[in-house]
Amino acid sequence: MEYPDLIRHSSTIVRLADDLGTSSDEIARGDNPKSIQCYMHETGATEQEAREHVRYLIYETWKKLNVEILKPYPFSKKFMGIPMDLARTAQCFYEDGDAYGIQDQETHGRLASLIVKPIPLQDI
Repeated sequence: MEYPDLIRHSSTIVRLADDLGTSSDEIARGDNPKSIQCYMHETGATEQEAREHVRYLIYETWKKLNVEILKPYPFSKKFMGIPMDLARTAQCFYEDGDAYGIQDQETHGRLASLIVKPIPLQDI
């Protein structure tokens, strides 16, 4: 609770997006329960219902983050963009599963094309 809402909301989106993308693989490896499994345990929901609930939480947290970005903070304009970019990156990174833990996912190729492979100037 000591962090500004701008940081907390961004971190929440990162955490929930990670859970959506990685929870099945991590549970299979014996990792700790994620938000999806906790919601299933607490409410008796199916995995699909829990995933939909987590998507809803991400949607609602984006609304809160969009409100926060418009509030005055003592941070530089450059810094203010980082929480938004972090949340966007997490959703992109975990969109097709665990792009970090399982390197053969589609996201790995997408990230490589964005970061590693240069864009030819003649195509611009």
